[in-house]
Amino acid sequence: MTGPAGVVVGIDGSPRAAAALMTALEEGVRRGETVTAVFAYPAPGSWGATGNAEAGEPDRLATAVLEEAGRFVDEATMPLPATLREAPLELRVRAGSPAPVLAEAARGAALLVVGHGGRGMVGRAVLGSTALRVLSLASCPVLVDRPREAADGPVVVGIDMSEGSAAALRYALQDAARRGVGLVAVTGTAPPPVMVGFRPMGAATLSEMRHALQPRVEQFVGTVVGQVVGEDRRCHPAPEVDVVVRGEDPAEALVDVAEQRGATVVVVGRTGHGAFARWLLGSVAHGAVVRAPCAVVVVPVEQA
Repeated sequence: MTGPAGVVVGIDGSPRAAAALMTALEEGVRRGETVTAVFAYPAPGSWGATGNAEAGEPDRLATAVLEEAGRFVDEATMPLPATLREAPLELRVRAGSPAPVLAEAARGAALLVVGHGGRGMVGRAVLGSTALRVLSLASCPVLVDRPREAADGPVVVGIDMSEGSAAALRYALQDAARRGVGLVAVTGTAPPPVMVGFRPMGAATLSEMRHALQPRVEQFVGTVVGQVVGEDRRCHPAPEVDVVVRGEDPAEALVDVAEQRGATVVVVGRTGHGAFARWLLGSVAHGAVVRAPCAVVVVPVEQA
């Protein structure tokens, strides 16, 4: 199944899926695009086929699941504002494992929304298996929905001047323009090594490293901003971009800035591409998804 070029959201009947559906509808309204809610369920026989299932059983199961999913959507959207209740929404049910079903459904989509699997202090550090697999499989940006404390803060994006972070920055610029908020580009540089074996190693201080890196990051950001503004008229005028270079671990810097600025969303690039590298989420992206105080969008490098 190939999905429409809109917003796709995974639902499973849980409270976190209801929250993800609301976020997807907000994104659909913001983008002027249809939202497709996808419910994946186990295929008949996938838990141990007996070989004597009736021919019509898969169809009856699909119908029953569709009715149940429809009731869930009705209940989840009932308390929402009219602008979200009236937004174009389609419902699809597909048999199969949730992550591959969602990834296939979102092929060609602008955005895929999934709920975060964790709850509480421990849950915040555990990303659900479905969300983790979706992040690795999806060919479009994936928004991992999380409870939000701020709705109008800036978009915060992680930058390391790689191809992947250029893709993340392009997405972040367009998202900030849609939301009408500013953009904060964050680069973290871990402390340099000071020893080689037992011998001291001369190294620049962190302040010197930040000072040297700041203009390079600003130039990188300026180049990407110029490209996006030239290609996308919706980014006129370009969102205001604040470049922050921190002398600490990149993931720590990104999460810290997001908390300090009250970010509405954090954007990161996904490491690598291709058959094997697509499974490499990357330490910064994983750290952001697990610990960020808001929703996180992971952008594949193919978006560059």
